[in-house]
Amino acid sequence: TWEITKKVALPEINMNNPHNMWADKDQNLIYQTQWFDNKTTIFNRTSGQLIKNIDVGDDPSHVMTRPNTDQLYVALNGEHGVLELSQRGESLERIIPMQLPGQNLSHPHGHWLSHDGKFLITPNALSETSTIYNLEDNEIKGHIPIGHSPIATGMMPNSSKYYMTDFHDSTMNVIDTNNGTVIKRISLITNYDPISGAISGPIGAFPIQTPVSPDGQYMVTANTLSATITIIDTESDEIVKMLPCDPGCHGVNF
Repeated sequence: TWEITKKVALPEINMNNPHNMWADKDQNLIYQTQWFDNKTTIFNRTSGQLIKNIDVGDDPSHVMTRPNTDQLYVALNGEHGVLELSQRGESLERIIPMQLPGQNLSHPHGHWLSHDGKFLITPNALSETSTIYNLEDNEIKGHIPIGHSPIATGMMPNSSKYYMTDFHDSTMNVIDTNNGTVIKRISLITNYDPISGAISGPIGAFPIQTPVSPDGQYMVTANTLSATITIIDTESDEIVKMLPCDPGCHGVNF
């Protein structure tokens, strides 16, 4: 019916800038990061009842579960790494740095995990890189220079490649997961003339979240400045459609 059934405010803990959420594999629990704090909240999806409020580290932005283990992975902007937790957040395992010693601090944001749980992918906003971390070998497999302010990513269902937005460049990187190379860099503002303001085709300025459809055919991006939604065909890696959105268009999922 599209009627709101509940609002989970959790006033007893006063959530501080809840930013990104995820569900456990059974769809019973919701994990909610508090971006301007150091906590991640777990509550019951059906009842909204608070289960626990975990200290995870500085500035947790995004949270996701590992498909093969249901472990939690929380990107910590202020710790320049990703926190690994056990199932249901029962214990904190380790913080995984997203840069090697001596490299610029990463500030990882909207990460992703591959379908088989092998790869952890992060956009690193401060170092302007993307990290490919192999969770099976426990080492960084790729540290790829990209554009300005990479902020979010989405991966093909078979994990063969992934897409990463450069927020301030209004571009999209297509990256080969296995060898860590940039296959293509797509400008989302090619059809925009900054002098006249004319728009001759689909555009997207300041792209943020960008998931791939479950069938692997299309990638959808929310563009916060242009107030548009752009669709890229994953076979050609070309923009095929633009839909209207509202100013501040930010999150998208399937």
